[in-house]
Amino acid sequence: MSHIVVKKWERLRQSVIRDRNHLDAHSLLKLLIDWGQGIKKIKDIQIQNLYKLCFSYYENLDIGEIFYNDSVVWYSLEEIIQYDIIQANVDSYQWAIEHASNILFNILVFKSDKNCPCCHDDNLRVFVEIDSEKLLFECDTCLCLVDENNNKQNSEGNSIIPAPASLIRAKGINPSPV
Repeated sequence: MSHIVVKKWERLRQSVIRDRNHLDAHSLLKLLIDWGQGIKKIKDIQIQNLYKLCFSYYENLDIGEIFYNDSVVWYSLEEIIQYDIIQANVDSYQWAIEHASNILFNILVFKSDKNCPCCHDDNLRVFVEIDSEKLLFECDTCLCLVDENNNKQNSEGNSIIPAPASLIRAKGINPSPV
């Protein structure tokens, strides 16, 4: 069954190659989410477990609410398309599922211009506690989690989701320049 995932990745890659000149971040998100839904339908316990680990997080998110917009890019869409999809060497179903999830995360979760107070090596992603407007910021590099005042937070027990674009704008948070 695992070869089916690799074949599905190849179809995704071909679709991206074909539509490359017309892809924006929103359409690429849709392709990746649809790809994930295709993986979810595969009747294999290992694939299902990996899907749950990597993709179930996105199922209950309102993508339209958290997607900031195409004009603010703290990542290079062209590099994601070229290196993370077209030139990616997919040799296992595990890698394909994890990699697709990572691409989704990189496009979807807003990266601020706020520098990590712990490692000083990366800018922080913006999250919000569920059922709250309390913003939390997390570093991709060291996983440090801080509140709006740079007070360290315990990541255990915090139920966080990507912050809605409207809240990010309302709080005046700027995108990462990198």
